Amino acid sequence: MALNYKVLAQDIIENVGGKDNIRAMEHCATRLRLMLKDDSLFNKAAIDDMDGVKGVLHKAGQFQIILGTGTVNQVYNEAEKLVDNKGNVKDEAYDDMTVVQKIVRVFGDIFIPIIPVIIASGILMGLRSFMVNLGWLTEGSFWFGFSQILTDTPFAFLPALVGWSAMKRFGGTPIFGFIIGLMLVHNFLPSAGAVGRGNLEPLFVDLFGFEATVVGYQGSVLPVLGIAFVVAYLEKKIRKIVPDALDLVLTPFIVMTIGLFIGLFMVGPVARILETGVADLFGFLFTLPLGIGGFLIAGLQQVLVITGLHHALWVIDINFLEQMGENLYQPIRSAAVAGQAGAVTAFAIFAKGKKMKALAISSAVSAWFGITEPAIFGVNLINFWPFIFGLIGSALGGMYSSLVGLAGDGMGIAVIPGFLLHLDGTMFHYVMVNLIAGLVPFILSVIWIKKKGNI
Repeated sequence: MALNYKVLAQDIIENVGGKDNIRAMEHCATRLRLMLKDDSLFNKAAIDDMDGVKGVLHKAGQFQIILGTGTVNQVYNEAEKLVDNKGNVKDEAYDDMTVVQKIVRVFGDIFIPIIPVIIASGILMGLRSFMVNLGWLTEGSFWFGFSQILTDTPFAFLPALVGWSAMKRFGGTPIFGFIIGLMLVHNFLPSAGAVGRGNLEPLFVDLFGFEATVVGYQGSVLPVLGIAFVVAYLEKKIRKIVPDALDLVLTPFIVMTIGLFIGLFMVGPVARILETGVADLFGFLFTLPLGIGGFLIAGLQQVLVITGLHHALWVIDINFLEQMGENLYQPIRSAAVAGQAGAVTAFAIFAKGKKMKALAISSAVSAWFGITEPAIFGVNLINFWPFIFGLIGSALGGMYSSLVGLAGDGMGIAVIPGFLLHLDGTMFHYVMVNLIAGLVPFILSVIWIKKKGNI
C-alpha cells in the first residue's frame, strides 16, 4: 500500500504537541527537522512506530525524523500546509550547539544544496565511461563533447557553486559569492593542479614591492569558504557605510573587487595551505603499509555520518581528481557505505518483526545506492552491534582497496552506482571491495540476529 504523505504529516504534527508547539521546521536530504517549544510533548514511541518513519534523533536541541530521500520532501510539503510558523531551524538550533557542532552544521548547510549536482555529475561520468568502453561514444565527436559539458561543468565551476552557497549561509548576497567563485577559476589564471604537475607556470605579480605568485582555484573548496566568510562580513559593513542612493552601484563594485583581491593574495593562499594539508594527510594515509590507511578511513567514515562532518570530506574527492586525475577516496567511501548496507540487509532478510523487516528492506535499498542514514539511524545504530559490524566490514574493504591502489575516475556515487566509475579495468577490485565490506557485516549480523531470536 502506498504511503499516505498527508496522513503521515498530520500524525507527526499531532505527536510533537501540535502545530502550536513547533518553533521551526525544515528538512534535509533524508530528515524532517523540528524545533519544539516543549520537548516533553514529543512522542518518540508513537512516531517511531509510524509507517514511513525510519528512525528518530535528538541532536543539538532539534528532533530529526528520518524519512528517507523523496519521502521527506513529500511529507514536508504536506506538513508545510498545516504549520503556520515554520521558523528557521538553523537559527533556532545554532545557539544551542557546541563549537564543533556549529562547524559541522556550517559545512552541512553549505554542501547539502550542492550534493545533488555532485551526485548527478558522478553518475554522468560513469555513463560516459560506460559508453566509451562499449564504443558507443568516440572522443572528438559532438556527443562526446556534449557529455563533457554535462559532466565537467559542475566541477569546473565548483568554486562558484560553493561561493554562492557559502555567501548565503554567512548572510551575504549569494550572487556575489557566485561571481567571485567564477573569477577565481577564470581561464586567465593557471590551474594550481596543472602548475603542480609542471604543465603550466604560475603568474608572477609585483605586489607593493613583493613578488607574489598567483594561480587559479579550480577544484578548490576551503579557500572559497574562507573568502565567502570574509566577503560576507565586509559586505554587511560596507552596506552600513554606503548611502542608500549609491548602494546598488557601489556595493557590488567594492565587494567584488575586494573579494577577488583578498581571494588571490590573502585569504585564498592561506586557506589553500590548509586544504592542501588535509589532502596531503589523506594521501599519506593511503601510502601506509598493509592498507592501514584505507582500514582507518573506511572504518571511521560512517561514524562521521552520525555527526554530519562527512559533508566536509568532499574536499578530498575533489582534490584527488584535480591533482591526480583519479580518486583514491571513492572506493574507500564505497566500502564505508557497503558495510552498513551489508548489516541492514541481514535485517531485511532475517528479522522477524514486521515493522523492522519493512524498515530494513527500504533502508537496504537506499544504502546499496549510497544513502546510509536510514540504515544507520533506523536499524543498525539502535541495535548497536550491527553498526559496529558494519564499521568492521568497511575497514576491511577499505584495507583491500588501499592495498591494491584502487581509484575511481569520478566522485559522488558509491556501491551500485559506483560501478560506473570502474569500467576501465578496475571492476574486479571494486567488486571485491564492496563484497568484503558488505559480506562480513552481513554474516556477523545474521549470527547476531539468530542469537537474539526476537528481532
